[in-house]
Amino acid sequence: MKGKYKVRIQNSAVRFTFEIERNVNIIRGNSGTGKTTLIDMVVDYQAEGKASGVEVVCDKPCVAMSRLGQNWQNFLSGVSDSIVFIDEGERYVSSKAFAEFITKSDNYFVIATRNNLYNIPYSVDAVFEIKSSGKYGELRQTYNHFNKIYLNEINKNIRFTDNKSVITEDSKSGYEFFDAVSEIYGLDCRSCQGKSNIVSYLSEFGKSKALVVADGAAFGPEMANVCSIVDGSNISLFLPESFEWLILKSGLIKDNKLREIIKRPYDYTDSTEYSSWEQYFTMLLIELTKDTQYKYNKSNINPYYTSKKSVKSILGDYFEDL
Repeated sequence: MKGKYKVRIQNSAVRFTFEIERNVNIIRGNSGTGKTTLIDMVVDYQAEGKASGVEVVCDKPCVAMSRLGQNWQNFLSGVSDSIVFIDEGERYVSSKAFAEFITKSDNYFVIATRNNLYNIPYSVDAVFEIKSSGKYGELRQTYNHFNKIYLNEINKNIRFTDNKSVITEDSKSGYEFFDAVSEIYGLDCRSCQGKSNIVSYLSEFGKSKALVVADGAAFGPEMANVCSIVDGSNISLFLPESFEWLILKSGLIKDNKLREIIKRPYDYTDSTEYSSWEQYFTMLLIELTKDTQYKYNKSNINPYYTSKKSVKSILGDYFEDL
């Protein structure tokens, strides 16, 4: 499944409207914020249709997984090309088996949970909270929409050279690129050898100014813990979709369709083939640059990308001092 979808779910008392464009979407928030109400409405519509008093408007079927226990896999095996809603009481969502199953699914998922689902590579841009916008029309409905929780936490007002250190989750080509850039500007660059190590790594930095670079496309599970450390500190976050996305967006690679792909990746990234946009952009960059001087290798950075001119093209939109 691929594409962006508008969803409207409503009854006489409440209305939810939102858009999703990724295969895994997380709704966070404390009790009473509307997560269970939303999913219960899908459950009611699934059981009784229009007789439930619920209206569901979407180009894809919307289904809910409720009180399935160990039968979740049998249920999902019969669901295809749909938007699947899951409430936070379903314990299986934290399991490796569930993660493996849905990352190969042709469905999109909307999961209400207060837990960090470390087995699932979901994006920082796919973590939402439900916000109320007051009343809607004469029906006196409460009108709700999805807000991106981390929209203001990342890629904002960062100067590369204001930092003493650069910390990357990547240990391969992405790290080699930022290590080369750091060397040019006299910064220390280190790899923490994977996103799951960032929290423990940052706890040792104290008040030192540091820039964290990680792939936003799969960093969602780490954000709550990372933000608890970053808040009030001298640590900044730079979380592009992925390093490969940065290169593709830079203009260094010439391809007639590339601008459209970067603008609308949801129309090209099939959830049955790619568990995250990061995987898709890696494949795309490798494919577009094979047999060229720009050839990209995930393991080792091509020196072409570390020239000062290329660095400016790749990072200039994000760091005004480069």
